Amino acid sequence: MNRRGIIGIIGIVAMLLACGIFFARWIPATGMPVASAEGDTAGADAAASPAVKLQQPKEDGGLSLAAENERLRIYFDNHSGGVAVEDKTTGSLFYTNPAEALQDAKASDAMKQELMSQIKLLYNVKGKEGESEMNSYAHAMKLNQLGWTPLDEGLRVEMVLGREEQRMLLPQQIAKETFDAEILAATEAERDKKRLLAFYILYTRDDVAGAKGKELLAKYPVLKDEDIYVLKTSITDRDKRVLEEYVRKAGFTYDKLEEVYERVGYDASEAVFPYFRIKMDYLLQDNGLTVTVHNRDIEYDKDRFNLVKLTVLNYFGAGETGEEGYLFLPDGSGTLINFNNHASKNTLLTTGKLYGPDYALNQKARGSFKQEFRTPVFGVKRGDTALFGVIEEGDAAGEIHGMMGDINHSWNTAFASFLIRGKDSFIAENAFEQAPWVIYEKNEYSGNIVMRYFFLTGEQANYGGMAGAYREYLIHQGVLTRTEPNEDTPFYLETMGSVETMVRKLGIPMKTKSAITSFDQAGEMLERLSGNDVHNIKLRYTGWYNGGILSTAPAGMKVEGVLGGAKGLARLKDKASASGAQIYPDVNFATVSEDKAFDGFKPRKDSIRSLFQKVSYKSMLNVATQEIESYEWAIDPQRIPDYYRQFTADYDKLQLNTISLASLGTILNSNFKQNHEVNRGKAQSLIADVLAQAGEAYDEVMSDGGNAYIFPVADHILHLPGSDSSFAIADRQVPFIQMALHGYIQYASEPLNLASELRPAILKALEYGSGVYFKLNYGDNSLLKDAWLFDEVFASRFADWETQAAEIYAEVNAVLRDVQDQAIVDHRQVQEMVYKTTYEHGKAIVVNYSDQKIQVEGIVVNPVDYAVINP
Repeated sequence: MNRRGIIGIIGIVAMLLACGIFFARWIPATGMPVASAEGDTAGADAAASPAVKLQQPKEDGGLSLAAENERLRIYFDNHSGGVAVEDKTTGSLFYTNPAEALQDAKASDAMKQELMSQIKLLYNVKGKEGESEMNSYAHAMKLNQLGWTPLDEGLRVEMVLGREEQRMLLPQQIAKETFDAEILAATEAERDKKRLLAFYILYTRDDVAGAKGKELLAKYPVLKDEDIYVLKTSITDRDKRVLEEYVRKAGFTYDKLEEVYERVGYDASEAVFPYFRIKMDYLLQDNGLTVTVHNRDIEYDKDRFNLVKLTVLNYFGAGETGEEGYLFLPDGSGTLINFNNHASKNTLLTTGKLYGPDYALNQKARGSFKQEFRTPVFGVKRGDTALFGVIEEGDAAGEIHGMMGDINHSWNTAFASFLIRGKDSFIAENAFEQAPWVIYEKNEYSGNIVMRYFFLTGEQANYGGMAGAYREYLIHQGVLTRTEPNEDTPFYLETMGSVETMVRKLGIPMKTKSAITSFDQAGEMLERLSGNDVHNIKLRYTGWYNGGILSTAPAGMKVEGVLGGAKGLARLKDKASASGAQIYPDVNFATVSEDKAFDGFKPRKDSIRSLFQKVSYKSMLNVATQEIESYEWAIDPQRIPDYYRQFTADYDKLQLNTISLASLGTILNSNFKQNHEVNRGKAQSLIADVLAQAGEAYDEVMSDGGNAYIFPVADHILHLPGSDSSFAIADRQVPFIQMALHGYIQYASEPLNLASELRPAILKALEYGSGVYFKLNYGDNSLLKDAWLFDEVFASRFADWETQAAEIYAEVNAVLRDVQDQAIVDHRQVQEMVYKTTYEHGKAIVVNYSDQKIQVEGIVVNPVDYAVINP
């Protein structure tokens, strides 16, 4: 919050206390008197009723028991306004706020208040630059504007952050002429008129001639022209509501209020604080805690303010610097950040946007390669306990953060925040010292925010236990079902169809379509691999329709003739069936590379737009140069269901029972086109519906990347992250996502033929339980260079890899074929550069990346090699 806001809050609180106003009897949402804390066991239905009586926090602090189940107890924390959860088996307590936060010598007074908060929000005053913060401790708890009530399985907390004046239809200043004519004259009862006058101070032009004339004029410049009434600062909330009703009955309106303020020169946004009325539910589950922030029911003046961001329980389970522990973040496959115990880390906050970038927003160039945060999870390990969080609702608007202690305070924590209203900024080219032009999204996220927390103790209090908790959670939610494995592990083969190249005919340069791998050539690859004892081949075919690699919109389908047409694809299907392989033609429903007449796509109509109403693009980055070399249009999420119906109507004529939807697993965009706005949450819902239709229509669905909303449908995921982003602050990458999915969704990371070092990549596949994945083309790779597909030029020629690919598959298949349907139940670092992966039936694989021979459990593991430990 800006300095003026802070000073204003201090001033108001001081004046209210000086005047004897005490809010201890204030009740959020109802304004009703507080009942006794003892014996009030109102249920959830009663809690939602306007008649419910909320309890005030006890002045002496401590914990008040609210509910319990067989494993857990939940208490209201009278000290912070949050909760504490007790594991009845171990006696471990998990606090939403550090119990010793107010004694933290490292923290400033403002930071101590944030440490004690459960909600932090960011808001903007419409029409003004900048944003301000509020938190639930400083702006609700400390103002006695927070109450709670028990529910059957937990408790509800209601709070008001800030002050309510600017919502009220009650003039803070008004010209005497207006007050007399439009309020007093329209008020019938003399008693009501007297009460109105009792709470206003009349300042006249005669007062300007007095001793305090200069001071009055400085405060109320309008006094040089007319007399005014000013509302007394000592008025209570109850009296304000009574007076507001008188004013409303007199026919006064908000439009008139604005006219009044303009006449007297009163700036309501400067003088009156915003308010936000928020409800939070904490409900015990069999194995954890569900926290719901009723975002759709937050009350505030939406005509005047933008609610920009909500941060929820950002210190739940935080670990103090000096304790042993780490943060878990879903960066790529997963990353661990040790507590800042040696003051060696100076990066306060590490942040990842869930599900990758939103191409409707301005994209800032990345200076280095970065993995995405694919799963809506995070965790904190602290000693022999751990807290693991899952975002159940609001994930599309979410960001995951890891915060280091020993910088601004003593606490290390991981948490989530939610972008309620998107924003973007723009600076005109060649502008000199110009502030950016900022614009806010009109279509705010209006769903609730729901978090599920798991409390892990003992041997489960680590990232492996977190992965296990997430897997069991997904199984319980019906998202994951056990895979039915083939006799052999999958061999994933991806190949490319046609590209557009430049040729000369009679000396004239002309564009033409060329086949990188035709359907017949793809069939030959399958036959040759099968002849080399490669089994269970999953062939993903890209660039096979509507123009090839740079395709037009999927508004219908035409198989590329240069590849062999529909008949050639039918022959490939037969060859695949004969060799026990499956083909997964890939369809891009997220982006469009080419726009042609009558192709069912108009960029200004069917693509996404930025908040500045410009057509937005997905930029294509050259990995080597880190420069943007081309662009693609991003499809409006509202058009994706139509394109899916149109495309599959033609696709189904091919009688294929499998499909690849790679882009839907990696790309999630908003659309800010005026009158057609779609926020990210709605876009996620639209894509989930399309994926569900595909899951019903086809026997198997393949995708890419691993955004969590594809888990219910995906049978295979390629490019599942196999590493983290290697941030300097991170201490270790871990296979969290693999541990959560193995045995339920089959996967592979990057193609082995494109790995920078082949042998470590093979070992990583064994360590992470990945399938073997190659990206190979049968034809002339020089055509890729002609088509500007530089990343694909090297190391992708089938003839160069045919034999070695079969050898690698034989090696990996021999190790992993019997654990395809088993969960990874443990993964640990045995020693430096040595890791052990254990499956649920006891089989373990030890991988040694070092150049030294080592021994594990009596078994020798050679340098850059592995060993299998059978149960």
